[in-house]
Amino acid sequence: MNNRWLVPVLSLLAMTSACRYDEGLIIENLKGTVKIPVAAGTATLARADGETVELVDAKLIGPVYLGLYSGVDPANVQQRYPYPKRGPQFEGGQPGDTYPYGGTTVGDFRFPCFETLVCRVVSGRYVDFDDVVDWWNNALGAPITDAAGQVVPSGDYMRQTCYDLLDAATDEEVRLTAADENDDGEINAMDLDFVLDETGNFFVADFEMLQQEFFWDQNQEDCEPGRDCRGFSLWGFMDAPSPADFTFDTCEIGESNSLPVRDYDVEFNSGAANRDVLNQPSDYIIRGDWVASEGIEWNDVYEQPELFIDFEVQ
Repeated sequence: MNNRWLVPVLSLLAMTSACRYDEGLIIENLKGTVKIPVAAGTATLARADGETVELVDAKLIGPVYLGLYSGVDPANVQQRYPYPKRGPQFEGGQPGDTYPYGGTTVGDFRFPCFETLVCRVVSGRYVDFDDVVDWWNNALGAPITDAAGQVVPSGDYMRQTCYDLLDAATDEEVRLTAADENDDGEINAMDLDFVLDETGNFFVADFEMLQQEFFWDQNQEDCEPGRDCRGFSLWGFMDAPSPADFTFDTCEIGESNSLPVRDYDVEFNSGAANRDVLNQPSDYIIRGDWVASEGIEWNDVYEQPELFIDFEVQ
């Protein structure tokens, strides 16, 4: 660099650094785990051929919604199950908003490739495309059909359909099946979101909330008089699949937030989670879903809490 430009550049950098100031914001990636009883991944289902089967599988665990709230009422009279604290009601017939500080999901609705799978497929539950086809065609006895009404015969057929509709070239682009999450060199059931723990009594999953603003000064030793120094409360619920058709109440098929597919004889909307699930959880929680029986007060940004989603809604 020419020396006559060096001094002005250094001066500009010094001025820029001098203008920086601490906004007092704590923004971090928050991590933790979710624990769900094996009963939440167990179901007795009537297959299309009339046979009744009992299945124990992580695929029976629907999307898990995790939110950060001002608090959780463990004995909510209105809902009759533990529920986040609400703000005031300002619209007739609509309960008050829970006003979450943020949140995330463990598994979400991904592009299903076939109309018969809209709002019925959650990410992080299938090892590969063969696993998807085997689950529907054999375990559930509700075969996947393509646009021509023909039964999807194999994972390779499903993969190619996904690639064609999404202009994708790899499974990672489709983001429907598992990747090598534990870096052991192979993709298997241990790479799914939820895996059984060593006791066999619980499904466990990790979660991460990216760039979450933390609303408590962890460096403060003593709370100032009149100031609430508690952190927010972590709470969540699992949307269980309908035993009738394996759909999910939190999924919306409208065009507002899902991918419309228009390709020759293929025409459908892919389905996606409703946008107000964390703000109005009670609109979507029904009998058979599971919620956390109590919230976890999150006071330390470095804490990695374990949330139990252990209360089945009856």
